[in-house]
Amino acid sequence: MVKNQNKKAHPFIRILASIIDSTLFLIFAIFSSFMVFNYRKGIYYHIANYYVWLFLLISFLIFFYIVLPIIWKGKTIGKAICKIKLIQQDEKEKFSNKVFDSQRLFSFLWVCILTSFIFFISPNTFIQVSKRSELKLYQKVFLTIPTVLSSLTIITELVFLFSVFSERRIGLNDKFSNTLIVWDNKFDEEDLTSKKDLKIKKIPRKLAELDFMN
Repeated sequence: MVKNQNKKAHPFIRILASIIDSTLFLIFAIFSSFMVFNYRKGIYYHIANYYVWLFLLISFLIFFYIVLPIIWKGKTIGKAICKIKLIQQDEKEKFSNKVFDSQRLFSFLWVCILTSFIFFISPNTFIQVSKRSELKLYQKVFLTIPTVLSSLTIITELVFLFSVFSERRIGLNDKFSNTLIVWDNKFDEEDLTSKKDLKIKKIPRKLAELDFMN
């Protein structure tokens, strides 16, 4: 019996899909920031706009990287363009949980970083940084927290992303989340023919009876 299974996606196409998704997020983040900051005058419009903006970025990440793949059968916009998708290795496990597991070290970390901005970074600090003004000690400390987290996240993501360049095309994140990134319309044939075990029946050995009586 032969079964068709999705072919594992090439590492380069996976990286391309990630670049597309990241670019879309950056475009959204940059354009939406204009409702918060006036870059020409170096001011922000209202402090409420700043927190609404951060909330929108967090919501975008959750929807784009977690909700969308759940309802779109493992696809983000980047994956759909590249014609690849995420699937679970164990069909008995809940698919939504696998999508979330695959994003623990990606979008979920960025959600945590953006949340840290809400608590540690004010819009005033943004303006001062853009103007290269002298920051107070507590501002420097608060700015260091999301900066360090962002740097560590980027390094971790790059390591995980390039780990897909293996013979089996399975990266560290695939192993961690028990998922695979496969082509949407390319398949490999898998032979599922099971060979029956040959059972050898043991025949009890009998010693020949010798007649010692003459």
